[in-house]
Amino acid sequence: MEVVDSHVHLLPGRLGEKVRAFFDAGIGGRMQLAYPNDHDFVVDSLHREGVDTFWTLPYAHKPGVARGLNQASAATAQQFSEKPIQIVPGLTVHPGDDDAVSIVQEGVDSMTLRVLKLHCSVGSFTIDDPKLKPVFSFANERRLPVIVHLGHNVNGRTEAEELPSIAKVSDDYPDLPMILAHCGHHSSHTALQLMKEHPSLYADLTPVVSEFPEVDVESLEHMSDRILFGSDAPNTAISVTDCLNWLTGMNLSSDALSSIVGRNALRLTSQVAT
Repeated sequence: MEVVDSHVHLLPGRLGEKVRAFFDAGIGGRMQLAYPNDHDFVVDSLHREGVDTFWTLPYAHKPGVARGLNQASAATAQQFSEKPIQIVPGLTVHPGDDDAVSIVQEGVDSMTLRVLKLHCSVGSFTIDDPKLKPVFSFANERRLPVIVHLGHNVNGRTEAEELPSIAKVSDDYPDLPMILAHCGHHSSHTALQLMKEHPSLYADLTPVVSEFPEVDVESLEHMSDRILFGSDAPNTAISVTDCLNWLTGMNLSSDALSSIVGRNALRLTSQVAT
């Protein structure tokens, strides 16, 4: 069974340090994060824990930084290209960027980036911002997966009332695989219900620091072709091993488990039109 971790953040330099400091301050010594902020360590650890491929996802916190983050993402994948684990580099953009579509197109066509990450709370925007429409049109045309961390809570949680906006966007762009990060935790039950009603909406099962999404086996079986596996390494208190044990402990069918753990992610990135 091939394992794809679809939610990893190998962020560059000072940005990675600042993000780690934010998480350290947030947990306040109450727990220990599972990985250091060290790219080599994370890559080797994920391989030892059974990951065959992972997506590394940058995210723009303000206008003007996306292009540099995308270049860093491509460079990170190249840096570790000789490792026995495959890295799928992601890209990002901010709705405040004047040339948002050009940034995304450049990332896909010139840097071979294959997943777009948008972080609403960090970037202080909503997923239905009209300035994102051209970006979504491009992603829809290219079948580019878009992972969205929805909501505005500093703690990373998504409120139920924030979820309908992503369902509407998903309906407007039916060839765009719209992936709800963390399955909308702590509103996962509402998120799963929305997925049943909106067929191009996906979700990943990435925990939020120390909390798994609250999901039920029946929903995962029913929508196993639209659920992805993720860890949030390195800024998580839950290791990949623990994430895999949590998922396998649900006693899903072998087909559903294989789809969630890796097959869906492999399919999505292979379908990106170039």
